[in-house]
Amino acid sequence: MGLSNWRVMFRGIVASLLLAAVPLPLSASRVSPMIIDMTPTGRGSVGRVELTNDASRDIAYEVQMMRGDISLTGELTLTPADEQFIVFPPQALIEANSQQVFRVQYVGEEALENSQIYYLAIRQIPVAFEEGQNQVQVVVNYNVLVNVVPNDTKAQPITRDARYIERQKLSGEPAVGTPVENEAPEVAELEQGILVDLGNDGSRYFFAGRANWQITGQTTSGEPFDLNLTPREAAKFTGVGVIGPGKTRQFFIPTEKPLQSESIRISIEQ
Repeated sequence: MGLSNWRVMFRGIVASLLLAAVPLPLSASRVSPMIIDMTPTGRGSVGRVELTNDASRDIAYEVQMMRGDISLTGELTLTPADEQFIVFPPQALIEANSQQVFRVQYVGEEALENSQIYYLAIRQIPVAFEEGQNQVQVVVNYNVLVNVVPNDTKAQPITRDARYIERQKLSGEPAVGTPVENEAPEVAELEQGILVDLGNDGSRYFFAGRANWQITGQTTSGEPFDLNLTPREAAKFTGVGVIGPGKTRQFFIPTEKPLQSESIRISIEQ
């Protein structure tokens, strides 16, 4: 069975599917919460994450703290940050239909000027099987966003650039059962919209997908353009869209109306 036959939806920022050994139910585990805020000191420097095993068998997990760096186009780079945190337990065998709470405590630098982005990486440990078995196991990894936020910090979203573009439409995964042999070459489909470089000049992280967007401008024919996005609508295009202090993220907002790039104005309200 191909990997495309296993469609797994996650509430997390990142989830991974790896090939190994035995079938695992698609809803075998869930994590809550997926985003936590912590303070550098005091009672708020401790957080808790609960992992629920809904499967009918025991599943082993290991956890590690990672510093997160998100590029302009949204690629996440993780580097170990174990010296900044105490995590307990570091490994756990979670029994069938039960829960495990992981305790996370920040023990890093206390005098922070800006909020810091980390992730609690929760990795399922693959089960070892006897040689000669040829089956499939779905291994699920979660990344829980952990923000260490000093007091009196504030986000300051700012539009660094906004322009109307045409680009190749991002293609999704082929539907299950779609033949792949002897196919005619695909014709690249174009999509039109606004490419936004959204920055954060503040000292606290900012979620582009939890803000109200107001976009105004003029079409190429001189007509006024006005688009208002609620947080739910914006999240369809940005995801959570976390932007750390001093960082910039790029988002694409589709629109069928050609716009004059120099006329585009974007207002973000938290």
